[in-house]
Amino acid sequence: MEEESLESISYEQLSSPIYIGWQLTNRCNLECIHCLWESGPNATYPDELSVDEVLKFGKELVDHQVLYVTLSGGEPLLHPAFWKLADLLSSGGVDVKIETNGQLISKSVAKRIADLNPRSVQISIDGASQETYSRMRPNASLSKALDALRYLNEYGVRTEVLYVPSKFSLSEVEKLIDMVAGLGVRAFYSGKVYYMGRAVKYWNLLGLNEKEYEYLKNIIDEKAKQYEGKMRLYFHPRDIVEELQIKFKHPTGNPIITANGKVKLINSVPYVVADIRKHSFEEMWERYKKGWKHPKVAEYVKEVSLNPRAISKAELQIELPDL
Repeated sequence: MEEESLESISYEQLSSPIYIGWQLTNRCNLECIHCLWESGPNATYPDELSVDEVLKFGKELVDHQVLYVTLSGGEPLLHPAFWKLADLLSSGGVDVKIETNGQLISKSVAKRIADLNPRSVQISIDGASQETYSRMRPNASLSKALDALRYLNEYGVRTEVLYVPSKFSLSEVEKLIDMVAGLGVRAFYSGKVYYMGRAVKYWNLLGLNEKEYEYLKNIIDEKAKQYEGKMRLYFHPRDIVEELQIKFKHPTGNPIITANGKVKLINSVPYVVADIRKHSFEEMWERYKKGWKHPKVAEYVKEVSLNPRAISKAELQIELPDL
């Protein structure tokens, strides 16, 4: 994905993070069957950051010259601090990417997003028909997601689509790529589904085999040639455990901030290394760097390497001791 070039820089070279992934809220207007965090309308953490706390940390990101922040959730547009935070970051020189399901983006909202001058807006779309799309995202509207792309592109916002594959949507992926290309989307991403969160319950629908992934990769590779220079298409070949093994050997400078202010090394690790309510920005960064070298992290990487389904515990928040 676009973050890959940023993530190639070793964290030990840095005096502060270059990239932050910030899950603003666990609340969502949908309950998607693949969701890592089991987000939903009633899934708000009881201790989520307040508006003031969000804006305070946002200012710290600006002050420490963090280059790039991804705002996700849940559904980030539902957080009451979203607009003020996005404006604070963007006007402070931080590139902002918004990851959304697109259901809340009307034409007026698209204009408001365009005024923020974001780096990009990523909308998740997992089927080319309403029937298939709503199997992955119950009660969601495919036409709303497509309209969101259309409105954003009309206002000059760079749009990207993330496709989470399933056994029931593979037959539509080629049509979906053509649909979003016709709307002016600049990038289309996909990869292997993570065995985490709500996906565990629906693994019979989401757990593709290698032959199915090869089919998907071949379509994306062919479409990449067709749309070269117009839309970037990319299939991420590594699964969540393989990605963790690489990150463990070569850590990068991109902490994950959860909706309740906990700081994690990466989405696939359950350990919390800091808390923005308790630790200064400098302390958070030092604890992040130490966290990658903690023996419990090494033990966890070994555990999931031997038993990949143990990765399902990654959604937990476990304090890492003795940092």
